[in-house]
Amino acid sequence: MESASSPQPETAGPAWAAADELIHQLVHDLRQPLSGIEASAWYIDMVASEARPELIPHCRRLRAMVQQANWLLDDAALCAGFRPGPWKMHSLAELFASVQRKLFEEEEAALDLDAGGGAPLVWAPEALPRLAEHVIAFFRDAAACPDPVHVRLEARPGAVAAIVWSDACDDPESAARLLAPEAGRGFLGRFLQAAGGEARAEVSPSGRLTLVLRLPAAAEQRA
Repeated sequence: MESASSPQPETAGPAWAAADELIHQLVHDLRQPLSGIEASAWYIDMVASEARPELIPHCRRLRAMVQQANWLLDDAALCAGFRPGPWKMHSLAELFASVQRKLFEEEEAALDLDAGGGAPLVWAPEALPRLAEHVIAFFRDAAACPDPVHVRLEARPGAVAAIVWSDACDDPESAARLLAPEAGRGFLGRFLQAAGGEARAEVSPSGRLTLVLRLPAAAEQRA
């Protein structure tokens, strides 16, 4: 049975509903100009590859900025639509394995997954699978990390940790600041605030970008 300490679902009132609708409309409206900017950058890159090679890095940087902006729009939409309940059991091993399969099937892209023997289950809001996809999308899109992104799961006392990292990001310091879930910011921050989890983003001296995501093990949340 669910423990008395487990958070209960929230019901959005009229003010929340109006704010959510506004955010979703802004996200929808901003995607069109971003799509046009990205298409223009692709075209300039294609036609300038021989005549004006000095433009190529600028076009690629522009496309990377569009990818980051698209991720931020996804983050805003997910954050606006997030409610803590209902809760359910999750296997992080199965969630990241699903992301791994989806990447390969849709993009033939690799995700390096070390499931750590399966790791214990976690008891968390049902939006956890979307969070797993969103985190991997951050590394591949917003941070422009090359494939494969690496994920290792670890069982820790009373918790399960997902360590996500890449050794080759263009600007790991900026990426770490953008990802840091401070004060409930963004979808990651709001989710962890509700789930009783925590995360930290860090950059090693060699430039490795790492996110350590920690969630309470199911045994800690259920009696």
